[in-house]
Amino acid sequence: MKKLLILLFSFFLLSSTSVFGQEDLSKVNIDDLKRLSNSEIISIFSNTLEMGYQSYRGVTTKYNNYTYSNGDFEFETSSHTESGKWKVYENQICWKSTLKSNGIIDKMFQCALVYTDFNEGEYYFYIPGIGVYGKSTAIINLID
Repeated sequence: MKKLLILLFSFFLLSSTSVFGQEDLSKVNIDDLKRLSNSEIISIFSNTLEMGYQSYRGVTTKYNNYTYSNGDFEFETSSHTESGKWKVYENQICWKSTLKSNGIIDKMFQCALVYTDFNEGEYYFYIPGIGVYGKSTAIINLID
């Protein structure tokens, strides 16, 4: 029943236009944030539903990301889905999509640094050369 409620809530978030205000990620200064360590990333994201948004090249997309302790993940937006493996490496969260709705799979892991401004459930994702491109706005534990 809990998973059904989470699923219904997540679909509501994906279809809603104003559930949460979206910060201009290009203006986020990572020097004002705390970078997460390997153990913090694992503790925060393992067995969770993470909800947030990504902004890249002027396009902002809301997402839901399920990460499981066995290393699997499922990522969904209103326009596509993907699944594969996730891991933590050198204080970065990394993922490799082995199944995508657009058919283009990842051959290598892609990694991002994770930062927080100490607001619970809010984390920023940063890739050098790209900058801050994503923000989680809520994290729900899937297992009590």
